[in-house]
Amino acid sequence: MLAPHIKKKVDELWNRFWAAGLTNPLVAVEQITYLLFLKRLEDIDLKRLQRGFPSIYAGHENCKWSYIRQEKTNASHLIEVVFPWLRELDKHFSQETVQDTELASLNNRMADAYFQLDPNKGKVLSDAIDKIDELFARAGGGSAAQDIMGDTFEYLLSEVATAGKNGQFRTPRHLIRFMVELLDPEPSQRIIDPAAGTGGFLFSAQQYLMRKYTAPGNLVLEWDGTPHRADGMAASPEQYAAIHNGANFVGLDNDRTMARIGWMNLVLHDIHDPHLMQGDSLSERKGKPAIADLLEPETYDFVLANPPFTGNVDSIDLDDDSSRFPKGTKKVAVTGRPDKKTLAITDKSELLFLWLMLDLLAVGGNCAVIIPEGVLFGNTDAHVRLRRELLTEHVVEGVISLPGGVFQPYTGVKTSILLFRKETRRDDKQKFTGQTPRSDFVWFYEVEEDGYSRDAKRNPRPGQQNDLWDALVKFRAWIDAGRVGARQNEKTRLQPGFRNERWRQALLRDTADKLTPAGQAFSTLPDTSMWDGQVWNLHELFPELPADPQAAEIQVRNATSQMLYKLVVQYFAAPTQPIWRKRKDAQATDTPLNIEKALAAWEKAIKTPQQEFNRAVRDVQQRYFEAEDGRALPLWKEIVKDSLNTGLDAHKHAVTHAPDTRFPEHSPVADLKAALEVIAREVAKLDGFDVTLRSLAIDQPGDLKAAKHWVVPVRAWARNDDWREGDLVASHDADGVVRPQYVEAMLAAGLYDEKGQLKEGLLDPDCIEARDWNLSAGQYKPFDFTQLKSDKSVSELIGELRSTEQQIIGGLDKLLAMVEGRE
Repeated sequence: MLAPHIKKKVDELWNRFWAAGLTNPLVAVEQITYLLFLKRLEDIDLKRLQRGFPSIYAGHENCKWSYIRQEKTNASHLIEVVFPWLRELDKHFSQETVQDTELASLNNRMADAYFQLDPNKGKVLSDAIDKIDELFARAGGGSAAQDIMGDTFEYLLSEVATAGKNGQFRTPRHLIRFMVELLDPEPSQRIIDPAAGTGGFLFSAQQYLMRKYTAPGNLVLEWDGTPHRADGMAASPEQYAAIHNGANFVGLDNDRTMARIGWMNLVLHDIHDPHLMQGDSLSERKGKPAIADLLEPETYDFVLANPPFTGNVDSIDLDDDSSRFPKGTKKVAVTGRPDKKTLAITDKSELLFLWLMLDLLAVGGNCAVIIPEGVLFGNTDAHVRLRRELLTEHVVEGVISLPGGVFQPYTGVKTSILLFRKETRRDDKQKFTGQTPRSDFVWFYEVEEDGYSRDAKRNPRPGQQNDLWDALVKFRAWIDAGRVGARQNEKTRLQPGFRNERWRQALLRDTADKLTPAGQAFSTLPDTSMWDGQVWNLHELFPELPADPQAAEIQVRNATSQMLYKLVVQYFAAPTQPIWRKRKDAQATDTPLNIEKALAAWEKAIKTPQQEFNRAVRDVQQRYFEAEDGRALPLWKEIVKDSLNTGLDAHKHAVTHAPDTRFPEHSPVADLKAALEVIAREVAKLDGFDVTLRSLAIDQPGDLKAAKHWVVPVRAWARNDDWREGDLVASHDADGVVRPQYVEAMLAAGLYDEKGQLKEGLLDPDCIEARDWNLSAGQYKPFDFTQLKSDKSVSELIGELRSTEQQIIGGLDKLLAMVEGRE
């Protein structure tokens, strides 16, 4: 989670571009990406120079970021000088000089880079450059800094709240993390997202691997699963290198702007030489060797994706590989081709992407993909054929139904997560004639709550019901147990434990190398360098404080209120004591007139000291406290106000009751500001932002009224008590298990007729195969009779249904007789 002040700076950056006329969010992000890349280029070139390679700026020193900063109000310099050079950047280096840098995978990404800010908007450019310098000050400065830079860019991308073309939209990161955890990848295993967008699945997979190889004592998870302090130190050197190797994280996106933004996102998440390219995953690959290499069949261990759906593609442009996309019967003439091209069986993008994913996976590889619900129950030939292929030649391991609002505000389309494992090589595919499906059972889960509100705002609900955690544990248990024991914990919802902490990003110096308020507050720590630039909770920074932020506030408030009250009493004693002494010595009676005169004299006496006190408070406040949105500043103001009022009230009481009160002796305050700083430093420790964290284990049980997961057989044989073979009687034995001899006989006779239709009566009508391979979770959801709200028993209700059925049948018989003229 980013600190609020960083989010505020990102929002300000957005607002500046918006006000300058760049109202398309993608264009604005692209322009920011260009500036960020230019900033990083200077650091990259410095590393190249240290290795003895020539500078990419030779003859173009005015394109350096340091020079751009000097010309930061001159947009024309960027438009006319820097960007023409940037578009030809690949000409200024050779591949062997850029190994292990972002430039290794540049691949002419900047060939069409143009800066679109109005040349007259110099102030906007200046503000943008300053903000980028502040936000990405530590880009490349180690893993902790890299996390902050990556999170900042991700927050920037989260502001893109408009759907793109052809059903493209940003996948919620908590869903991505959930899908990665379901697959549980290992280092060196290759992962591809053929519709990568901004690279969310790819960098989340890398984050998961870092998390997986981090000691549990070091790892911290936010309530939604976002990992922090994932250092990967438990990985071997080879594993650690694989976790950061861009060749293991491959992505394509048809939108050049999106691919460029996604590439920068991976760079900022510490993936070296990211293999995220612009290209159409579905189209013909001839003449595109780089794309063809990335889309080589059966070369990936995992596919993770949320491809565009509800779109149609041009069938003529589809890849002509018949092993990739099944062919239909339609043929068309294509310019430059002597024979007619046989088109694919469908032009639906959501179906074609699934066939592509099957083709990309190596045998044994796994896929987790978000699909529209229609893929699971659609009745076109292509829909049925795809589901049948998945279930008969491969293993469908699970279908997780998502609530309707998970992609708000982009779309309300109902979606599910489909999980499958490739089992059959592309060259070994067989025509389906009824052979036994490779998928025995399919595990279903119905997610109703995902941790966010279901309206268009999608507000986070930390610590509240979240079915994703429950689904994750139960799916892994199902897989680890060899796909048995599905009813375990059927009426129990498992959740992690939650706790609140206050975090603080310890930026101790600003871009001008001056101490920040945090730097002042931490100045008493023995070694400030270890804290700088990283995020820590209060208890880690200051062990004397409780980890719980509310308890810490109470402790600090109580201690500093007493300290500040005593300081107020001590400081204002000097102007108060003479007034008190004069009344005390005169033994004045407490008449209203005497009291009024005494108070007037006292208020006049403390006027100047009060001004000096307030001035000292403001100076200390400015030095030690973050901006207004910090947590400590409001508390400091409240403590100052209360302590000042309480302390002055004590003096006021002494003056008004002088004859009857004692005024203790107070030594003068030698250095008011120094005394205030001691107190302010204690209150400033509370600065930061509150977060809800979850435990690593998901083991907190809660009750479920109805089961949320169930398992359905793909093929289940209907009972046939009339079947005989030798001494065997009936298709199933006494335990209800189908006899192998019956199965063999039925398969020999054929399950399907000459038209490919399933013969009636052979299969249980509730199995998946009998329902046209339907994979919609709702089709198979068990009916829970305990949820019926009725005074009648289940038997009575069934009896009523039967009676109603007979009445309906009788009515239909009568209607038919009337139509036929028999009545």
